[in-house]
Amino acid sequence: MDETINSIAEYRLIPEYLEKISEEGKIWLARAMVSILIVDKQLVNEEKGFFKDAIMMIENDQIRVELIESIKKREIVELGELTTDREYAGHFYFLLAMVVAADGKVKNSEVNLLNSICGKLGFPTETAKQVLQWVTDLIKLNKDRNQMTELLKDIKPVFVLK
Repeated sequence: MDETINSIAEYRLIPEYLEKISEEGKIWLARAMVSILIVDKQLVNEEKGFFKDAIMMIENDQIRVELIESIKKREIVELGELTTDREYAGHFYFLLAMVVAADGKVKNSEVNLLNSICGKLGFPTETAKQVLQWVTDLIKLNKDRNQMTELLKDIKPVFVLK
């Protein structure tokens, strides 16, 4: 089955909303996304769309090169605290949680980085636990959906005439 359909990562950045985020906020988010993508030292197919999203939202060529190099070298990008775009901080965090869940697994290295990012966003520690629980539940629901769709494709149609 096509990875984009089978993946938990069906949540994407919407270009119209990106216009509302400052360049500094976009850079912070792109760096956070890339860091999560490489913290487990691999970039799987289900995660490549998020990498593309991260690169495409950045207008500064130097930052783009930095992100591409960090992927190539598998080195996490240094993140500071998010001081701009505070109204989007919660949205950023849930997007980053979706990046963690993109491959249908949550690894310890990803959990640790997501916990660290929680602090850089200025959220209390329990926020990370709540969002990780949401991600875990979402992964389970996605697996259930995928199993059901596999079963449903083998059912012969029965149309009832009225």
